[in-house]
Amino acid sequence: MLKAVIRFSLNYSSLVLIAAVLVVAYAGYRLPHMSVDVFPELNAPTVTIMTESGGLSADEVEQYVTFPIETSVNGMTGVRRVRSASAIGLSIVWVDLDWGADLYDARQLVSERLNAARGSLPEDTEPFITPITSIAGEIMLVSLSSPSREVSSMDLRAYAEFDLRNKILAVPGVAQVVAIGGELPEYQVNVDQERLRLFDLTISDVVQAAGGSHSTASGGYLVDVDHFEIPIRQQSRVTRPQDIANTIIKYHDGVPVTIGQVAEVRLGPALRRGTASEGGQSAVILSIQKSPGTNTLALTDQLDILFDQIEPTLPGGAELNRDVVRQSHFIDRSIDNVTKVLLEAVVIVLVVLVLFLMNVRTTLITLTAIPISLAVGLLIMDGMNLGLNVMTLGGLTVAIGVLVDDAIIDVENVFRRLKQNRGRPESDRRDAVEVIFDASNEIRPAMVFATLIIVMVFVPLLALQGLEGRFFQPLALTYMVSIGASLLVALTVVPALCRFLLKGRLGGGGQHEDRDGFLVRLLKRSYEPSLRYAIRLRVWVIGGAGLATVGALLLASTYGTSFLPSFNEGTFTVFLLAPPGTSIIESDRLATEVEKQLVEIDGVRSVSRRTGRAERDEHAEPVSNSEIEVTVEDGRDRHEVREGIDRVLGAIPGITTMVGQPIEHRLSHVLSGTPAAITINVYGEELSELRRVAKKVEGELQALPGARDVNANREVMITSLPIRYRHAELAAVGLSPADAAEQVREAIYGERVDVVNEGIRQYDLVVRLAPDQRESIRQVRDLLLRGRGGATVRLRDVADIGPERSSNLITRENAQRKAVISLNVAEDSNLGDLVEQVRERVDPIVAEAGMTVSYGGQFEAQQSASRTILVAGLVVAVVMLLLLQISTGSMRAAVLVMLNMPLALIGGIVAIYLTEGGGAVSNTLALLGVGGDYIPPVISIASMVGFITLFGIAVRNGILLINHYNHLMQEEGVAPDEAVVQGSMERLVPILMTAISAALGLVPLALAAGEPGSELLAPLAIVTLGGLLTSTFLNLIVVPAGYALVFRCQAEPRRAPGPGASIH
Repeated sequence: MLKAVIRFSLNYSSLVLIAAVLVVAYAGYRLPHMSVDVFPELNAPTVTIMTESGGLSADEVEQYVTFPIETSVNGMTGVRRVRSASAIGLSIVWVDLDWGADLYDARQLVSERLNAARGSLPEDTEPFITPITSIAGEIMLVSLSSPSREVSSMDLRAYAEFDLRNKILAVPGVAQVVAIGGELPEYQVNVDQERLRLFDLTISDVVQAAGGSHSTASGGYLVDVDHFEIPIRQQSRVTRPQDIANTIIKYHDGVPVTIGQVAEVRLGPALRRGTASEGGQSAVILSIQKSPGTNTLALTDQLDILFDQIEPTLPGGAELNRDVVRQSHFIDRSIDNVTKVLLEAVVIVLVVLVLFLMNVRTTLITLTAIPISLAVGLLIMDGMNLGLNVMTLGGLTVAIGVLVDDAIIDVENVFRRLKQNRGRPESDRRDAVEVIFDASNEIRPAMVFATLIIVMVFVPLLALQGLEGRFFQPLALTYMVSIGASLLVALTVVPALCRFLLKGRLGGGGQHEDRDGFLVRLLKRSYEPSLRYAIRLRVWVIGGAGLATVGALLLASTYGTSFLPSFNEGTFTVFLLAPPGTSIIESDRLATEVEKQLVEIDGVRSVSRRTGRAERDEHAEPVSNSEIEVTVEDGRDRHEVREGIDRVLGAIPGITTMVGQPIEHRLSHVLSGTPAAITINVYGEELSELRRVAKKVEGELQALPGARDVNANREVMITSLPIRYRHAELAAVGLSPADAAEQVREAIYGERVDVVNEGIRQYDLVVRLAPDQRESIRQVRDLLLRGRGGATVRLRDVADIGPERSSNLITRENAQRKAVISLNVAEDSNLGDLVEQVRERVDPIVAEAGMTVSYGGQFEAQQSASRTILVAGLVVAVVMLLLLQISTGSMRAAVLVMLNMPLALIGGIVAIYLTEGGGAVSNTLALLGVGGDYIPPVISIASMVGFITLFGIAVRNGILLINHYNHLMQEEGVAPDEAVVQGSMERLVPILMTAISAALGLVPLALAAGEPGSELLAPLAIVTLGGLLTSTFLNLIVVPAGYALVFRCQAEPRRAPGPGASIH
């Protein structure tokens, strides 16, 4: 069939070339319409259920809210785990699904189960499923502030909450907007207890009356008044505080008592659970989150257009900063860097082709493979909705040097056969089209098998699950598609171009017309004696290669492991964890002081802070926690800024700190539920015992070298105020426990009796005691309760009230309580080694306590990815061996080709040693026992992908060699011993060209290590580059020597060429 494809391309070459031009043109048309993002869609299939349960303590939330919801969703099909967090007044349940599960079906199932659970939840608690957002979905932080203080914090928050937020949500692609900071306005009825006693009222009477102050009831309509239908509009809605104040509660001694007589009514600030600031000044911060699959850059442009329209209409004195943090900066830098690397790789490949071919026409033919292959790859990516991101562009970049391989092999063989044909007498010359057809078919089997194997080695990446699969599957698909496209180009466009361009003279003319270029002649003169020498000493050569491989593997056994390299996002996320129980006011003060110091660091562009939790936020953050985003100026050294941040944090006593990056910490949250790299989950039921074990583990790990940011989770004791009712005393005054509890809740926490609409703004109408009557424990003790018979009693007379310690947050996983200890990997340490040391210290502590432990986070993902790559890689290796046997016709030859894989390992391992760890010189001295400490180089999942890339290219070169040996012996009758030498000489140029093109095409990517967008690709490029350099050299020496040894060939001494002879 492939013969027919080549024949068709030669017979209809004009049609083929026109089709190729149209494909490139259409790809150019589609390119601006493709979605652009920093990473592939990383969304974990998770359904998040939030339930606000104001006034309940953490253990009450767990018992009455979290547990019923957990029970309802446990056991659902496709659920990987169910996690929950119960905090003061808040329950969050995360239903994590298997990767690849249909999220919309899962949300429907969860919704159905929630309906069944609602009946067992407390009154006034309404669980809801949060909107679907991406992991990297927080695309922008914007701030609204009033530097001149002309706009009050309440007016700022009202504008942000009701005006600005609604306009942003109207932009297609925006999933959620969360506002934090300022003061959220509400209608407040602040009741005075003494006035209540004066009129013989209770706070419940005020609650009931306040509910009657506002109504949206319709009045119906008059059917026919003078032939018109007239609707009746009742003006019974609240429009100002006086409307509430003038509402009657009851008649007292024949006189109406209104709400205003027993309470102060105002539009005031609601109770806060979070604050925000920018640059140390109070502000409202809005977090804008996108829907999965939305083009971040396009959405950012739409938001900028919206902000351009909004800014002129802002309240006087208010300022909108749209550039607090925006993900588009990271995307632009990343895409620009990868695109630059892509263009540099194309230039390098062009230079390599020119140097080797020394022929403009052959170089032009070969280079056409790049744009056409890229065009086909982009169109297929577009059809698969992969979009443009760092990983897909990285796949194209890694493939650049390989895209021309098939074209190089084809063009080089056609060019050589055409020169041979022109060297014959004119009467013996064949038609050029037939020569092109035969030459293309001659290398077709090896070329197709080699390309098939290169594509096959990426199959293990398609088997990756979880987050690592989301990262590397698009890279693998892009690489496989573009390589497949390059084979199609080599079978169609290249023969067609050869027919058009390789006419007439093929060289410089005259007697030297068929001679190779100077570089090729130089390489062949150097290679032939080395080749013959290697064949004669083949046993020593094979033995030396084996020893080198063993040595490389021994060196690799000293390496550490990691999941993914660190990103360069341009923004640091600083976590401040004040002692649990710290009030919102004190937390705000502490975080503001830290923020002001961070602003002063040289190289910092902006600093924004969020303390506590916003109303719709999916993180169960207590008010003692703060999250600060520190954005680095463009062009500044982020390591110096990080050192400055560490200095500021190191000078703050009593606060636990952690430093990460926005996307990185969200990835960690998906893996483990914490922003740290390693998570230790200790399972048990007794909270006191869990806390004791967590504290002991924390203390043990803080002394561990290589660990930083060690933090036992926030299930620690805080001061609470339990009220234990004495039932007999309650009954004596005519109160039931429910009556007393309801009156206490209304007095202290308040009762939301209605929602008042004023245009697009919605204000809660809340009744509670006046602020100055609910400030201290004494005032709680003195709270007045009224029995059913009218008796009045103070709370202390019917209940035992006293401070005690209780949990501030309770976490669970799969129906078990757990304590979480998290930590990060310090500089000069690595994930794999650190986890082993952690296990040695933690396992005995947990076992002694009779509990169970599991380790999660990046370590778990790294282990899973490594196992998948190993198992799938072994399966692919077996299939490759069978394909090689089919291609070469011999199992011995197939095994010989597979030898390229360990040969490729050598360079990849050495490349990691030279570029990672504590430096090659100091590490070598350490290994020899004459230097300092050995800092292990690190192999990440990205490095493992580099080895996969490397194996495919290395095996391809072996196929080219051995298939050509077979062709010379079977088709041209060359003796086996000479076939090895001649075949190696004739395949020297295509092997070097393909390998050097692939290797040097990766140089820009390797040099871009640490730049935005290159974090995952640079380790891959370094491994592939190092491996290609050694495997190509060893392939040209070891494979011929191995073939001669296995098939018992002898190398004759080189005979001097006759006059005018050329070496091919």
